[in-house]
Amino acid sequence: MRLRVFAFICASMGVVGLGLAATGTACELPPLQDPGRSRRLYHVVEGKGFVGVEVKAFLHDFTGKTSKVRGAIRLADQDQLTDPEACIRIDAASLDTGISTRDNIMRADHLETAKYPTIDFLLKQLQGVTRHADGWEFGAGGALSLHGVTREILLPVRVRPAEGGVRLTGEIPLRMSDYRIAIPKFLFFRVEDQVVVRFDLTALRIQ
Repeated sequence: MRLRVFAFICASMGVVGLGLAATGTACELPPLQDPGRSRRLYHVVEGKGFVGVEVKAFLHDFTGKTSKVRGAIRLADQDQLTDPEACIRIDAASLDTGISTRDNIMRADHLETAKYPTIDFLLKQLQGVTRHADGWEFGAGGALSLHGVTREILLPVRVRPAEGGVRLTGEIPLRMSDYRIAIPKFLFFRVEDQVVVRFDLTALRIQ
């Protein structure tokens, strides 16, 4: 185990690059309770945006970033954001900091991607919706499932119109310990428990 942690430390001191891997299956929204009622459906498009994780550590900070994100959004009325439904899915094994040794240890010992292959967010409600001239701001309340743990979070989101759809941006601090993720540490090297997740995604209307 010490050899694996030492390898993580050595890898973390290198220059960070960002890579991508296949995301796998997309999340699915529940069936419509009233199929006769009109809905607008949007799909989060891979390659048109990113989800990034900023990690702070003693002597060296690093960032992971991926555009391999899939999702679906369903609305009764885009102008009023009524009856919103949404889900987002990330393939946990696709997270890549650009240093293969660190990535392998992260996947095997920390995220345990063989056991917990996806990171999912399921929207439950919107809070504090504010309309602006160029879009909306609100808190997206929902369930984040990560590393086998599901917790309720309130995700600050900014939505702006984009060609053919909408652009969603925001950020939120999370603690690895809240999701039972082992925090890498050895001698002088320690990663901080809190990370910052940032996202910039585009969802295109398909109906």
